Amino acid sequence: MEVKNTVCLNSTGKLKRVLLCKPKYYKLLPISDVARDLADKGVEQNRNEALKIHKELENVFIDLGTDISWVEPTEGFGWQISTRDTGVNTPKGMLIGRFRYAERKGEEICVRKTYEKLGEKVVGQITRGCVEGGDCFLINENTLIIGNGNRSTYSGFKNAKEILNPYGIRVFVVEFLSKWNHLDMIFSPVAEKLALVCEDAVPDYLIGLLDALGWEIIRLPGEYAFKGEINMAALGDGKVLSFRGNRINKMLKARGLEVYDPEFSFFVAAGIGPHCATLELEREP
Repeated sequence: MEVKNTVCLNSTGKLKRVLLCKPKYYKLLPISDVARDLADKGVEQNRNEALKIHKELENVFIDLGTDISWVEPTEGFGWQISTRDTGVNTPKGMLIGRFRYAERKGEEICVRKTYEKLGEKVVGQITRGCVEGGDCFLINENTLIIGNGNRSTYSGFKNAKEILNPYGIRVFVVEFLSKWNHLDMIFSPVAEKLALVCEDAVPDYLIGLLDALGWEIIRLPGEYAFKGEINMAALGDGKVLSFRGNRINKMLKARGLEVYDPEFSFFVAAGIGPHCATLELEREP
């Protein structure tokens, strides 16, 4: 089997290959404040509608010529559409994470089998604590940040540090309140050294780190995070993946970025944004 070039040096380079999962067994899971609020309202989400909407996301990558790999949907795992949460890619290969909530435990086994079948490189797997990919961003080839809010834990961060430090990859923890769920709800690199930041949520030291590394920051209040609008995925070459109706789209277009905005509000309402549903397998530097 050919071994794939499963490498990312940052979170903003041109996306060459992506991992997706069709929401065949999609089910609303109350594992965040947003999802619990939707469930409390008695909202029922139709799987056929979920599949239709996810196809529009898939079409973005087809139009871009991005190579798509798939995780086989498994009955009983209602949140597999969020491939991002299974881990994070690094300059040495995939770091497979570990889920905090029982409803998602086992998805990492499915994704590991997928990597073995595809010939993807794996650098390691979290075995202590919890690390979910929605909390992880590779700021540059030597620096990974991991959020510690609702889903990843400090012991998981320490485990990631033990795995990656021998490869020269520094790992920093970013603390924030659990109500924000994942780091990708309050922080999003959208282009080379350009990031969206929820100023109501992130600690000052994250802004200080970005500033020291020469990043430009678009500061946004908490209302954007609560509506899932900060959750975007950089596609590289001045392109970014958002969703239709996101108010930030106009801001990014004004800066010269090309915004792809498939209809995704069905999932955003449950706390799943475009970044959650896409995991990069390979990016150009």
